[in-house]
Order: sequence, then structure tokens, then C-alpha cells
Amino acid sequence: MLKLHEGEKVIVAFHRHWIVIASKMTMVILLLSSALFFLIFLPLFNLPDLLLPLVFYLFTLYLLTVTFIAFVLWFDYYLDIWIVTNERIIDVEQKGMFKREASEFMLSKIQDVTVEIPSFLATILRYGNLRVQTAGEQSFVARDIPDVDRVKNVILSEIRKIKPKQ
Repeated sequence: MLKLHEGEKVIVAFHRHWIVIASKMTMVILLLSSALFFLIFLPLFNLPDLLLPLVFYLFTLYLLTVTFIAFVLWFDYYLDIWIVTNERIIDVEQKGMFKREASEFMLSKIQDVTVEIPSFLATILRYGNLRVQTAGEQSFVARDIPDVDRVKNVILSEIRKIKPKQ
């Protein structure tokens, strides 16, 4: 569970762009539709009655596997989150089903914020990558985030509040 410091407020929290999960779920839909076609055309094969239970067992196993894959993809998408507060940036990344990695970067240590729009589709849908460089030569990259320019401006605005121009 994420605990905020006293007086710390969440400014913005964001996940990856919806196109990321949509592109992954397209493959799942193709796998499920191929199973549906198999089920529709199964009577054409004239299988012996002894093989039907085995075929339905394998079919059910296939459906469970594809459903599990869809669940893992959604789980990974939904639990990856970036949170910008008035003091820090928190990067929570789900790695698989049971491993989670959380990093935080103090806004006072940030030296550079870079936006990258990687493709034509990213330009149309307004998403991109955000690279944040800290004073300790560490950096983190938030990939495929929606409205990346707005997020960059929010981060820079919060940094200006902490570090006024000297």
C-alpha cells in the first residue's frame, strides 16, 4: 500500500494509454475467435464418440489458457501506475502476477524531463514516453502514457514550486 508523507498531495496519477491493452487484447480475441470457428466446424470432422470427450477437454483447456493470458495482460496493464505528488514521482510497475517494483524520485532532484512521441499513431492518439533524469544520473521512463505533454507540464510546474528560479 502506498503511503503519502504528511502534507503530500497527489497531483496526477496515470496508467499506460488504452491502445497498449487494446493491441494486446486483439491477439486474445483472435485466439478466442479461432476456438469459436473450431467449435462451429467440429461436426464436419465426424469424430468417433470416444474422441469427443478428449476434444472438449482440450478445447476447455485452451479456453482457460487464453482467458488466463488475457487476465495477466489486464493485470499488468491496470497495476502499472505513475503518481505525481507535490513532493515526488512514484513509479509502480507490476512484473508478472506476484512481483511488484516501486520506485520514487524526489522532485527536488529532477534535472531533466524529456518527452518522446515514438510513432505516427502516437501522434494521432496523443501518447508517448516520458523520461525523467535525476541528479544522481538515475532516470526512469514512463512508456506509452496518455497526454504526455500535459504530464510533463504538471511535473515541471511542481518542480518550479519547489525550486524557484535563483
